[in-house]
This record gives sequence, C-alpha cells and structure tokens, in this order.
Amino acid sequence: MKVWTEIRGRSRRGWQVAVAFISVDYIDAMNYPLAIVMKTLSAVVPIVTFKFVADLMGDNGADVAFDYYTFVVIGVATMTLLNATLNAFGNALLRLVTQGQLEMYLVEPVPWNLLPFVMLPWPGIVAIGTAVAMIGVSIPLGASYAVAGVPAALGIVALGLIATLAVGILGAAVRVLSKRADPVFTIYTIAASVLSGAFFPVEQLPSWLTSLSWLIPHTYVIQALRKVLMPDGAVLGGPTAGQAMLALVAFAIVLYPIAMWVFGKTLEYGRKIGALSGY
Repeated sequence: MKVWTEIRGRSRRGWQVAVAFISVDYIDAMNYPLAIVMKTLSAVVPIVTFKFVADLMGDNGADVAFDYYTFVVIGVATMTLLNATLNAFGNALLRLVTQGQLEMYLVEPVPWNLLPFVMLPWPGIVAIGTAVAMIGVSIPLGASYAVAGVPAALGIVALGLIATLAVGILGAAVRVLSKRADPVFTIYTIAASVLSGAFFPVEQLPSWLTSLSWLIPHTYVIQALRKVLMPDGAVLGGPTAGQAMLALVAFAIVLYPIAMWVFGKTLEYGRKIGALSGY
C-alpha cells in the first residue's frame, strides 16, 4: 500500500510539473508568433517541392506503393516529427545549463529521472502539429491516405516517439557535458536520414546498409506508417505494422535503462566538475 501511495504521489507531482512546463513553453512560444509561422512554413516547403519531383518521376512501381508523392510525404513528415522529439530534451536541458537553472531543477522535489518526460510535452505537441500540417498540405496537392489506417498510425507514432526519446536522452547526456558538440544527435540524424528510407525505398540500399537500417527506430515507424496509411501500402516490403510495433517496444525496453543510467551518471559527474551551472 505504501509503495502504491508513493507511486501515485510521484505521478501526481510529475503531472503537475509537466503542466507547468507546458504553460511556460506555451507562453514563451506565444511571445514569438512569427517564429512559429516561419518554422511551419519551412516544414511545409519540402512537401510542395516533392510534388514536382513526384510529377517528374511519372509512373511509380510497387516499391513505392504506386504513389511516390504520398510515399515521400509520409517519410518527410515522420522524420520531422521524430527528429523534433530526438532533439527536444537535449535542447531544453542545454538551455537550462546555459541559463544556470539546471541545478535549481535538480533540488526540487521531482525525481531527476522524470525530467525527460515532463520537459517533452510542449515540443511534442508542436512537432505533431507540424507533421499534421505537412500531411494536410499534401492532400490538395495529390497525396491520398487510407483513413481506416489512422488508429493504427496513432499507435505507431506513439511507440516511435517513445523509442526515439530514449535515443534523445542518450544524446542529451552527452550534450550536457560537451555544451556545444552534439556527436550523438549528429551521427544518429545522418544515419536516420539515409538509412530509414524516408526519401526512397530501403530496398534500394546496398544489402549491408539495408541490414543496418533495421537497427534504427525511424525505419520501423516510417515503414509501418506507409503500410497502414497508403491505399496500396500492403504491397510494400518489410515488417508488418504489428511487427514494427513490437520492434519499437523492444527498442524502448533495451534503450531506456541504458539511457537513464547514462543520464544519471552524467548528472553525477557534472555536479562534481561544476558543469551543470553554465559556461
């Protein structure tokens, strides 16, 4: 009984802190509305650009489910969503460090291991809104989606965000100490852009790179979303949506203990060397 009472207390406190972060981030974002507009426009421009690329390609084959435009829009929108989640915690953490506020947060009655989850909601909301806008713009331009696949797509996206956040926590741990260099984010983002098949079928890669592509959560999310959202998505190769979701769960189970351990060690080491108080 005592354990459950403590869990409920921590959950309630975590929710209160998450709501507080959302409120602060919302107010900060509303102070710069033009930045929101420009960020959304920069995300939508590739959607328009790829329309002309798809028209240039002409007839499409089964490897893109007979519709390259919808194929690539799903890939680009998913990359935008997952990369925002990947960087969200690291950016928030670095901002706290450079402003000298991280140590203040760590002495609050909130477990440090809840920080990644209470800091993520607002960036996640913005990223989801941007991805939805990208999909919405693509529809009048000729993209077509299977509405029946939306419920499954929501589950895939949720699991994808969870798995990607684990990678983001690892990167954030490195960023706290390096301050400026982002080796984990840089390497992972480059690998995901090439290997996940966001712009072309994974099968087009050399066989040894194809094997590596399935070691990245992005690949499973993109491939599964195409299968459930494209009208002819069933013809695409790779794992089924169910298999992809199981793989994402496995990623989360393996990566989270490692990520949280590394993050905890980073905070401990950062306190010792005084790296949590800014430059």
